[in-house]
Amino acid sequence: MTSVVVAGGSIAGLGAGVALHAAGIDVHVFERDAGSLSAAGAGLVVQPELSRLAEAVGGRTLPMTACSGRRYLGFDGRVGHLQPMPQQFTSWEAVHSTLLRSFPSDRYHAGASVLKADNRADGIEILVEGLGTFPADLLIAADGAQSPTRRALLPDLKARYAGYVAWRGTVPERDLPPQVAEFFDDTFTFTDARSGGHALAYFIPGEGLATARGERRMNWVWYVGADAAERDDLLVTKDGHRRRASLQRGMARGAVVEDLKGRAPRELHPMFARLVEATDAPFLQSIVDLDVPRSVFGRTVLIGDAAVIVRPHTAGGAAKAARDAMALADLLADPRVPTDEALARFEREQLTYGRDLLDYGIRLGRQWARL
Repeated sequence: MTSVVVAGGSIAGLGAGVALHAAGIDVHVFERDAGSLSAAGAGLVVQPELSRLAEAVGGRTLPMTACSGRRYLGFDGRVGHLQPMPQQFTSWEAVHSTLLRSFPSDRYHAGASVLKADNRADGIEILVEGLGTFPADLLIAADGAQSPTRRALLPDLKARYAGYVAWRGTVPERDLPPQVAEFFDDTFTFTDARSGGHALAYFIPGEGLATARGERRMNWVWYVGADAAERDDLLVTKDGHRRRASLQRGMARGAVVEDLKGRAPRELHPMFARLVEATDAPFLQSIVDLDVPRSVFGRTVLIGDAAVIVRPHTAGGAAKAARDAMALADLLADPRVPTDEALARFEREQLTYGRDLLDYGIRLGRQWARL
């Protein structure tokens, strides 16, 4: 294996790029978004795979916050005891920026979409919008939950809607009322919702990836039941466009945001309601399940959310992407393993792990969401 093209520059794709580059493999990453990806995600619970990827490829440590334990709240105002359970947190932005600093800038191409890939006798020819064709030995499709590559290879495969959505938000710590910031400090906080579902919150790195007290961001998630018609309505942007699966910051209609903030005091612990009310631009994720019957198609490989989408209850989506990146790089870099065997072994291990995590997320959803 001598040359690889990666479609997608998020955590899975960039992670694959830095892992392959560190293993001595010629690799280029193409990301269709021409702007900064820093706002694409929010908080992440740190799993070992994320830390290992950052440290293995660049000797870097992820910017992280931490807490001493978990605390459970009731929508009626009850406050449970702190359960000792130290945990670390980071953000999508922190992971992505750490990986990007570990990857050669001349090999990361922003604003460049992989349009198609044609198999040849000696490899694969990849067409990139605006840049022409690139010969390669392998295409890694890390183009996300809405993967165009997956849709082209498996046109009949559809994600299964779980019946609820996740509202998310982040608030700079300095913008929180001091009483609210103090209440959530040093804890991973959960609360039941009156009508079913639950919410959670923890501090993550703030602007400039600062982790000092007073400079962090509060990150929260609230799982809310919505039938398919309600979800479709929520996914209509303030400009009148209907999105497939998510709304980024600033896209939600004003009336929808006001309704969410109006529901919070009726549904959530009072302190959590104040957190939701303090959020300027909450964003939305439709909760779905998806796994592919296969992830290797000749010399095209699906990784990350392009292959398996797991529910956020697992706190494992980014870790799964990191695991895919490292496992694939290790196999391709091993001179003792022929490429076809490496890809077959990767596919078996990847799909077994991904399906187990998907099933775990479904069980957690039934246990936690009550929707």
